Amino acid sequence: MASVLMIGFLVLLTIGLPIAFAMGLATILAIAWHGTLPFSLFAQRALIGADSYSLLAIPFFILAGNLMNVGGITERIVKFANACVGRFTGGLGLTTVMSCMVFSGVSGSAVADASALGKVLIPGMKKQGYDPGFAASVTAAASVMGPIIPPSIPLVIYGLSVGKGVSVAALFLGGVVPGIALGVGLGIVVYFIAKKRNYPRHEAVPLRQLVSAAGQAGWALFMPVLILVGITGGVVTVTESAAIAVLYAAFVGMVIHRELTWRNIGPIFVQTALDTAVVMIIIAFASGFGWLMAVSGLPKSIAAWISGISSDPLVILILINILLLIVGCFMEAIAAMIILIPVLIPIVEAAGIDLVHFGLVMVFNLMLGLLTPPVGILLYICGNFANVRIEAVVREVLPFLAVGLIILVLITVFPATVLWLPRLVLG
Repeated sequence: MASVLMIGFLVLLTIGLPIAFAMGLATILAIAWHGTLPFSLFAQRALIGADSYSLLAIPFFILAGNLMNVGGITERIVKFANACVGRFTGGLGLTTVMSCMVFSGVSGSAVADASALGKVLIPGMKKQGYDPGFAASVTAAASVMGPIIPPSIPLVIYGLSVGKGVSVAALFLGGVVPGIALGVGLGIVVYFIAKKRNYPRHEAVPLRQLVSAAGQAGWALFMPVLILVGITGGVVTVTESAAIAVLYAAFVGMVIHRELTWRNIGPIFVQTALDTAVVMIIIAFASGFGWLMAVSGLPKSIAAWISGISSDPLVILILINILLLIVGCFMEAIAAMIILIPVLIPIVEAAGIDLVHFGLVMVFNLMLGLLTPPVGILLYICGNFANVRIEAVVREVLPFLAVGLIILVLITVFPATVLWLPRLVLG
């Protein structure tokens, strides 16, 4: 049954079927091949996979990000970032990195970051003489911070999928240091490339103007703090914090900035529903797929194979990282997580690897897949904004991808980079 499930999935994926439907049809094929399992199992497992109160955090975080984007937050984040780093060579490229870092604390999604900021910053960089491929690649690479810096939709999904007392609050805190390190690394690369290509800088902003820009962006800067303090302080659950984030975003957009109107609400809800449906249909269809895979004994076979190679935790993490980097090139990150978590968690637990540490390694690794063809959705989104061929974006993104791989190695080899802050705050 496992062979039918996996071969069917890979064949359907190869012919271009969307990943959710590839998993769904592969599950149905495996049920038919088995002969004794009822077809109703597919619907039952899909409902079980999607029927979780905690999963409400996903549409709430998506809605909060959409509300803040329409409510004028994006423009103020860009102005603040430009006031901070625009004075340096390649100022607008550095502004893009910093804007994505700040916006990551609002959206929790790489695609949301790329879509919201790319349409503003990529044309701006092109006007100032930046190569279109570079403008697209730096925006794509910086958007990877979206699911690393809290809040993070993939980290929520990981925490819920693993269960076993894995704290989403600890995962959120664990993402702070790797996320900031990635932003700093990307900024350094942007600066040196800009220096080499003689990209322009902006005039230094007076202190009064910098303070003003910080004040205008302050509402956006406070949102991730509000979420983290609420969760880590035990005041609210992750789902409740997401709902509070929606109310906060609506308040800022309607009352503070007055750019969000009732006329905007309808389209925002529609877009949020579409974005949520993409995630939830993957979660629902992956439930049956993962259940059949577990029943077939495939996870135990893979665990035994990896354990047979080495019992050293670092070696196991390196092997898993290689697997995830390959998978990330061909599979959407959330689907890969839901499929692979039941396979990998027993291996990780047997090796004594901290599950919070592994969660950040897994999410960080799969997010790099957003920058690698053929899937690499961020490359296509940002390339479209830059009106440039995907080959040019791939060529320019390589130095930024190298930075991501370096950070991945660091958080893999040194667990303290991930676990230091959760242990400091949560004990």
